[in-house]
Amino acid sequence: MFSRIVTAAAAALLLSVSAQATPLQATGGIFNGSGYGSSYTGAGGTTPLYNRALGQVEDGGNGAFDAFGFYNSGTTGLTQTRQVELLSGNVFRFFDSFTNNTSQVINTTLNFFGNLGSDGDELIHYNQGGLIVSCEDDWTSQCGNDPVLALVSGNNGLGIATITPDRYNVSFTVSIAPGAVLSLLNFAFLSSDEDGPTANDVDLALSTGLDLLDAPRLEGLTDAQLATLANFSLQHVPEPSSMLLMLTALAALGWRTRRKS
Repeated sequence: MFSRIVTAAAAALLLSVSAQATPLQATGGIFNGSGYGSSYTGAGGTTPLYNRALGQVEDGGNGAFDAFGFYNSGTTGLTQTRQVELLSGNVFRFFDSFTNNTSQVINTTLNFFGNLGSDGDELIHYNQGGLIVSCEDDWTSQCGNDPVLALVSGNNGLGIATITPDRYNVSFTVSIAPGAVLSLLNFAFLSSDEDGPTANDVDLALSTGLDLLDAPRLEGLTDAQLATLANFSLQHVPEPSSMLLMLTALAALGWRTRRKS
């Protein structure tokens, strides 16, 4: 009798473990002009051979994207550079800088575009304040196989984001002075089990998106880059080197004060 109980308990434990969700791990899929990887740094625009946008994400994991994350209009007269990365935790980050090399002010609307992998319709779970959380509609008002997406376009109202079946657009109406640089930061977070999203993935996408609005992932970006950022209001945190200099100066000031006393 005891052995039967032990066997049954072990079987129940194994069933419980096997039923636990295995989180999706996003794949890079960032186009670099000739292949795909987990990052891209360089010019914006497209390559003639492939006619694909540099730095765009293809797939991303479980068909999340078809071709996501590039500027498809408004860049005339501007030089664009990109830093696109798959950060830890399934977060794609797009940091784009636009330089006005002309002698005239450029007034334009830059449009950040994404072709989603749903190939149909999107269920919108949240849409306000620079954050859209959506998933593929399986035509029964449930999430389909594609991951739940948290799409973040900024926290100060500059970016106007819209989402339609299979398309994501963010318009940034800006004015760039001669010689000036303006930068825009966008995020896309993927949340899913390997076999498809659950209700918990919707909750995770919402909480992660809200966190990115409040505290955007800035690791690897310099103070010079952040000084040109237009679509996020940041509480400035000094780089480690700047922080070290500041602490050294404070320590020296404290030592001099103690000597005088």
